[in-house]
Amino acid sequence: MPWFLPGGPPSAGVLVVLAVALVLAAAAQDGRTAERAPFDAEGDVERGRAVVVGVYAGATPHGERGVGPAGGACFSCHGLNGKGDAAAVVPRLAGQAPAYLYKALKDYAAGARQNAVMTPIAQALTEREMRDVAVYYAAQTGAPYDDPPEVDLELLQHGAMLAAIGSTERGIQGCVNCHGPDGSGIFPSYPSLAGQSASYSEAQLRAWQRGHRKGDPLAVMEMIARRMTDEDVRAVAAFYASIRPRSAEAQTAPGRTSVDALPPAFAPDPASIGRR
Repeated sequence: MPWFLPGGPPSAGVLVVLAVALVLAAAAQDGRTAERAPFDAEGDVERGRAVVVGVYAGATPHGERGVGPAGGACFSCHGLNGKGDAAAVVPRLAGQAPAYLYKALKDYAAGARQNAVMTPIAQALTEREMRDVAVYYAAQTGAPYDDPPEVDLELLQHGAMLAAIGSTERGIQGCVNCHGPDGSGIFPSYPSLAGQSASYSEAQLRAWQRGHRKGDPLAVMEMIARRMTDEDVRAVAAFYASIRPRSAEAQTAPGRTSVDALPPAFAPDPASIGRR
């Protein structure tokens, strides 16, 4: 039976606020914060922009600098602002932790993550270009969000509960333990989930379940995903697609960004939940 307040089911807005409060309360008990930890590398935003529009090394038969393979420009799928495309199951990269984005490229290049589009692109990038494109998208903090998905309220409640406390009976830990109290991630390794499209989050959980995605320490995500039901997957994905972190300006030196100089994570403002 789902839990409701006295007087009957609350409105969708009230329910989401309650769900966020539950997540924040669980995280506060855990004592974790979503502060950014230093990352021992620097990247250049303008060089990263060149990679995003498709200019990078290793893109021609002889390895000289040129234009990337057809369809290999990051912006053609992820957009210049990193907004992504929920309908095409393309993730939002804007404001994501640069160390996480860098590792994702390394995993695609090594085959730990399997994707017919991303693997050849990642393999064509140099080490420096991976770092540059990572800090470029990390610095794109102004990308708009899609409208939250229309979702059954009981499913949303279920996702909020899993995010906050998981399921002891099935050995599923709460998402907040690694992804932070407001879904903004715990830097440098754990990604932001707040505002990520439900279609992408679902696809990644299913990739973990099927063994198509590797690379996390001790295979924690794979173990958790394999203990989740289809309803669990849909619920958690819908919940995180429905909440928003507060946005912040990136603090950057002219033309250059250090990964630990990116904006800190903020708790969500309940009044702004569901807005772009």
